[in-house]
Amino acid sequence: MLRRRLAGIVDHVLRDVIGKRGEKIVELCLTSYKDFILPIFIAAHLGDKRPAIDFYVELTTNPTARPFFLVQAKSTATAETENGLQISSTAEDIEHLLQIPAPTYLLGVHEPTGRVFVRSVHAGVGSHAITRIPLAYELTSHNLKVLH
Repeated sequence: MLRRRLAGIVDHVLRDVIGKRGEKIVELCLTSYKDFILPIFIAAHLGDKRPAIDFYVELTTNPTARPFFLVQAKSTATAETENGLQISSTAEDIEHLLQIPAPTYLLGVHEPTGRVFVRSVHAGVGSHAITRIPLAYELTSHNLKVLH
């Protein structure tokens, strides 16, 4: 009984750590400038203030407007497969994102490797859980430009 309770506590703490580290990895990925003159995004972490949004992200390259998008980050330590990164979003998560009248994205983080994958959540996407992001959607420098 004690061993089971202890395992539950360890699992809860580890999940929290993986989630927090994943959010930091997302911010580092979005603000990367190694292949750019300057960062092309500014990311503001919103904490636990919004049910479905973790980051407000502005594009930095437009001097006359402030284009932005919103992000929910999902972190995992589960190994990637040839089918993609397994994440655990819920139908409720996706429904919240679909109700926002702005561009929204789900970013999956493979915490052990620091790799980040992106999936758009937009009209036409059903309000069901998204549990996989294809590996082709990794936020490499090329895909950061595409996202921009």
